[in-house]
Amino acid sequence: MRIDHIGFVVKDIDRYLSNMPIKDIKKRIYDENQRANLVLLDAQGATIELIEPQDSDSLTWNFLQKGGGWHHICYEVSSEDEALDIIKSYKMLKVTDSMDAPLLDGRVVFARDRNRDIVEFVWRE
Repeated sequence: MRIDHIGFVVKDIDRYLSNMPIKDIKKRIYDENQRANLVLLDAQGATIELIEPQDSDSLTWNFLQKGGGWHHICYEVSSEDEALDIIKSYKMLKVTDSMDAPLLDGRVVFARDRNRDIVEFVWRE
């Protein structure tokens, strides 16, 4: 297991990018599942995901209404089974079923850890 990326919820991706020294966009899409514009940035060895919710049906809309900012850490795992085993062994609360993640070219599941932080797990088949 390794860290895949760190996710931030922002009101306006382009405005956020204009104030960042990191400009190396790896991928940019609209994700129907999350109802959000998404960007992956290459930060010289680290990857940052920017999430711009589009409406109140977005998974991150309420988080944005509370101010946005740092949202989650994502770990790359080998399979959904590995993700579910980690969730269970660390007594996390699974908050979504697995879903397609077109930005990451894989599938993901989200959980909340005992610190009440959001954790995402991604696997690529």
